[in-house]
Order: sequence, then C-alpha cells, then structure tokens
Amino acid sequence: MRFFRADGPVYEFISKFTDMVLLSLCWLVCSIPIATVGASTAALYAVCFKMLRNEEGHVCRQFFSYFKSNFKQATLAWLILLPIGIIISYMIYLYYFGMSVMNGAADVFAILVLVAAALYIITLTYVFACAARYENTPVQTVKNGIFIGLRFLGRTVILLAITVAIMFVAMWNLTTMFVAVLLVPACLTYVHGSFIIKIFEKLEEERAERVCREETERHKALTEAEKSDKKE
Repeated sequence: MRFFRADGPVYEFISKFTDMVLLSLCWLVCSIPIATVGASTAALYAVCFKMLRNEEGHVCRQFFSYFKSNFKQATLAWLILLPIGIIISYMIYLYYFGMSVMNGAADVFAILVLVAAALYIITLTYVFACAARYENTPVQTVKNGIFIGLRFLGRTVILLAITVAIMFVAMWNLTTMFVAVLLVPACLTYVHGSFIIKIFEKLEEERAERVCREETERHKALTEAEKSDKKE
C-alpha cells in the first residue's frame, strides 16, 4: 500500500516528527549556556527555512553547521538584547512591587514598561530569523528585527497570538510540558518561519525592484548626459 511506503504520508509524518524532536533537542542542548541562546535559535530558524523549501538533509548536521556559521552575529545580537530584557524585567518587578514608592509616577512608569516590553517582544520575534537569513552587524540585525516587526505589525500580532496559544496548551499539565520540551522549540520556529519567510521574500522583492529602478534611472541619466555632450 502506498499509504505506508517510503514516499507515503505515514513515513513522511514520522520523518518530520523525528526531525522536529531532534531539532528541539539540539536547540535545548545548545541553549544550556544562556549566552548561546541566540546562535542556537538562529540555527533552528536556518534549518526550518530549509525544511519549508523541502531542502533539508540531516537536520542535526545542518543545525550544528548553521550554529557555527551564525555564532558570532547571533550571539552578539543576543548579548545586546539579554541585558535589555533583564532591565525590562526589573522594571516590571518595580511596577508590581514598588508602586507605593512611586506615588503619582506609577501610570507614566507603567506606560514606559508596556512600550519597552512590547518593542522587546517584537524584536525577539524576528531578530534571530534575520540572523539566520542575512549577514549583518549585530546592531543592524537588532534594528532589522524592530523594523520588520513594526512594519508587519499585523503578522507580528498573529505570530504572538499563536505563541501564546501554544504555550498555554504546553503548560496545561506535566504530560503536555514533557511533550512541549520535545516538540515546541522546533514546531513553533517552523510555524514562525512559514510566516517570516514570506515577509523576507517580499522585502527582497522590493529591494530588487528598487535596485532595478535605480539602475534604470542611472542608465537614463548617463544616456541623456551623453546626448547632451554630443550636441555640444
């Protein structure tokens, strides 16, 4: 029966399921030193992008290859974001437990915390996908994450809603937590990647059109300059 053949749906499902478990485990192991979370997440995105194009091979080998190649850019971007996250967390702590000391400034402080936390979460949604896709300085990678998140705010909200829903189910009980450890890192990145890859393709298409237009205008200007020289 084709249903159970090597190119059938059952085999494909088992193969994809196994890849997701292996990728999640690779991500977890490489994220144990907190400083390497960025490189680990960028590598996970890189492999998921290949899976979305049906170009994946041995997922663990690819993961560690991308982990190595993206290490510097993704790690430095993460080391920029990590202390910012700690500061925002401390601000949230102050808001909830230090309101009595802040008096009338509590409302202003709450707005600042809310805006900072929102921008931080938006940046985290895209920054490691950017590191996986493009070679840039760490600061530019972070800037790109903010820019894409704000420009495509509607899709960002959808991604965050999906994340919250998955995490809610994952935290339901001990069984779902165990399953989540094995599946959520890779599955969530795969879902995010399916949205983000379309955003990247749109941005790349816009850039290609802009470059083409600039080249056409430059060529037109040169042609007009040459005609002007001939007339003189």
